[in-house]
Amino acid sequence: MDRLSLELDVGLADGYKSPSQRARRITEGWYAEHMYCVACPSPHLDRTRENTRVVDFVCGSCGAEYQVTAKAGALAARLRDAAYAPMMERALANRSPHFAFLGYDNAAWCVQNLLLVPGHFITSEVIERCRPLSPTARRAGWEGCNILTYRIPSDGRLAAVENGRVVPPAKVRAGFQRFADLAQARPEARGWTVDVLRCVRALGGREFTLAEFYERFEEKLGARHPANRNIQPKIRQQLQVLRDRGVLRFLARGRYVTE
Repeated sequence: MDRLSLELDVGLADGYKSPSQRARRITEGWYAEHMYCVACPSPHLDRTRENTRVVDFVCGSCGAEYQVTAKAGALAARLRDAAYAPMMERALANRSPHFAFLGYDNAAWCVQNLLLVPGHFITSEVIERCRPLSPTARRAGWEGCNILTYRIPSDGRLAAVENGRVVPPAKVRAGFQRFADLAQARPEARGWTVDVLRCVRALGGREFTLAEFYERFEEKLGARHPANRNIQPKIRQQLQVLRDRGVLRFLARGRYVTE
């Protein structure tokens, strides 16, 4: 699998004139032929029926769902997705599909980057509502959304292709499995774990104290979770959760280091 071709078959777009439709046909065609399931050992994914909301591919073995979004050029920190309402509905119900963000070179027609984001890292905090389409637009009032990848911890951004090089599937799947059980957590609990993990990763792998963590992140976490009136105890709880997952190591009272 790590020798898969990154060339895109432009012939798949024959008969299509719209640039967006052509790009979609070409990139989804590549995904259908080459990509595997990250949630299980299955080497194949099946396309969903045309116009299925939110989901483009599904694994016939484990049922994992995938949405594929492609763009020419480099992948940005804010990536355009589909309709806002169904995506937010799924996130709040713990039913977000896994995302595949594909960046391609539209001169050489080849895949340059493929970023996989497990659905359990797609919380409501990473979904941004876009401005509705103008009254003169064909779909007037329609609201799309962006996925804010900069709000997703590095643990939830799994490179399957990076700068034109294929990452071994075993490594991608291992990264997926590390936090796969978050899919079963309640949305609020999952949101807390993901938010605190993002804060820990922002520290850059160095030692830190609990007091330092409070000073830097307590206000931000409180703003993200306004219903919680006990922010510091919640932070301590989540640091313990991350320690149990092997993300952190306890050094001494109130001192941690990332692994």
